[in-house]
Amino acid sequence: MNQKESVVAVVSQAESVDEKQLSQQVTDIEFQAESFVIQSEADYTAAGEFGRLLKQKAAEVTGFFKPMKDSAYQAHKAVCDREKAMLEPLRNAEKTIKKTMGEYVMEQERIRREAEEAARRAAEEERERKLKEARALEAAGDKEGAEAAVEEAVVMDEATGYSVPAPVKPKVSGVSTSKDWEITGIDTAKVPVNFNGMELRPVDQAAVMRLIRASKGSIAIPGIAYREVAKMSFRR
Repeated sequence: MNQKESVVAVVSQAESVDEKQLSQQVTDIEFQAESFVIQSEADYTAAGEFGRLLKQKAAEVTGFFKPMKDSAYQAHKAVCDREKAMLEPLRNAEKTIKKTMGEYVMEQERIRREAEEAARRAAEEERERKLKEARALEAAGDKEGAEAAVEEAVVMDEATGYSVPAPVKPKVSGVSTSKDWEITGIDTAKVPVNFNGMELRPVDQAAVMRLIRASKGSIAIPGIAYREVAKMSFRR
C-alpha cells in the first residue's frame, strides 16, 4: 500500500486540555481587570501587583505556545525546502529557454540591421553613380538625359533613409518580448563615484542598470560596458 509523505505539527491531547485551562484563566483575569476600582493606596498597590501578574501570565502563554510554534516552523520550513528543491530545476529551465529565445530575437535584429545597412550602401552607391552619369551627360550636351539622371539620383538619396522592417516574430500565446540591457564588463577603476546624481562607487550594478534603462540604452558610463538584449516573459 502506498503512503503519502506528510509533515504536520501535532498538538497533543494533553496540550489541548492545558490550553483550555490557560484560556479560561486569562479570560477570568480580563474580567478581574474590569472590576478593579482604585480608591486608596492599598487599591493602587493591589492593581500594581495585578499588573505584574498580567506580565507573568503573558510569559506563561508565550512559553506554552513556543514548542508548538517551533514545531510548526520546522514543519513549514521542511515543506518550503522540498518545494524549493522541486522548483529549482524549473527556474533553471526557464532561465535557459528565455536566454535561447532572447538570443534568437537579437540575431534576427542583427540580420535586419545588416540588411538595412547593405540597402543603404547600395542606394548611396547608385545615387553617386547617377550623379556621375548626370555630369557626364551634361558635359556631352544631353541636358534632358542629365536631368533624368539627377531625378533618379534624388530617388536613390531618399532610399538611403529606408528602414528594413523588423522580422515578424511568431506569435506564441503567453509569451511577450521587451527590450532590456545587460552589463557585460566593469572596469572599477574607471567608474566614477557619482554619475547623473547617483552614487556608483563601490560599483552599484542596480544603480547602473537604472541609469541604462532610464536612457533606453543611450548613456555612456565610464568603465561600464553593456549591450542590448531581448527580455522574455512567460505567463500561464
